[in-house]
Amino acid sequence: MNKTALIVVDMIYDFTNPKGKVFYPQNEKIIPDLADFIEYTRHNDCHIVFVEHTVKKEDFLKQKIKMRECCIEGTGGNVTDTRLNCDRENDIIIKKGKYSAFFNTDLEFILRQKKIENLLICGTKTNNCIFATALDAYYRDYNTYVIKDLVGTNDDLTNDIYLRDLDRYVAKVKTTQELKALFESGDL
Repeated sequence: MNKTALIVVDMIYDFTNPKGKVFYPQNEKIIPDLADFIEYTRHNDCHIVFVEHTVKKEDFLKQKIKMRECCIEGTGGNVTDTRLNCDRENDIIIKKGKYSAFFNTDLEFILRQKKIENLLICGTKTNNCIFATALDAYYRDYNTYVIKDLVGTNDDLTNDIYLRDLDRYVAKVKTTQELKALFESGDL
């Protein structure tokens, strides 16, 4: 198995479906290309990690910050969009309750156990969950890549600003084509 993992952050029903609780059109637009890239990384023996923001109803009611009611456990809103062909038997599924996929989850333990060195991060929201996950990956010394054309948030300006800062300080921001070239050259 490759030493690279694809981390698909929060591409869940509530964020990707027009009937979801917090739908962003950018998320739906990237689904076809993301589904293709997931299959590409599968064929390159990468580990696939689907991160699903999940909040218990009682925890949501206790939250002290302003947050829209979404991603509630048991509603289906917190489950990966079926168009991404998540293999719940063989892929790694991480449930998280905060922005970072590392915070209070088993993600780091699983990655270390599988001897993962490279993380390819994609999904939503660039300014929250993508940024927090990439920052935590940086703190843990992973070779971290954020996939420029496979992330989204609520507007292009916010997306571009966060991608610029991620590229400057935390990760390498690359397109899917640039990453495929790294796979072809054996660098991933």
